[in-house]
Amino acid sequence: MITINQIRSSEYLLINIIFALLFLSIFIYSLIFALSGAYPVKSVCDDIDTPICISKGLSRAFSQIMLGNIEEAKSLNKHSLLIFLFFLIQIISRVTLSVFYTISIKKRMVINLDIAFSSLLFIYCFKGFLIKLFETFFSFTNTYTY
Repeated sequence: MITINQIRSSEYLLINIIFALLFLSIFIYSLIFALSGAYPVKSVCDDIDTPICISKGLSRAFSQIMLGNIEEAKSLNKHSLLIFLFFLIQIISRVTLSVFYTISIKKRMVINLDIAFSSLLFIYCFKGFLIKLFETFFSFTNTYTY
């Protein structure tokens, strides 16, 4: 079991706890507002109709995933399942890798594995956002002449 003294002496364990709590709070937020139907944080995309806002409906989609309504979630935001999966896997990996880090004698290897795994998972799960970001950036730079 991981002790308080181990957490205090390791930035890696502390960061893992912070990220796990952050990701867990996203799920709690989604579940609370799934039951109420009212979302206190309004998306900037709600007032505009543009393909640039690919995060539109993401909070509502997460709520639908929490309720088990996968098809509804996909209709609200086609990227929601991959992003939800990213957060879920990250919660599990924060706990798992913290345990491996604590019992391992090769702590640097655990950290490197974590960085590689999390980076690749991020790129895969957020690829729709990254593609849109690059498309928007390059179309923006091509519209202006210097």
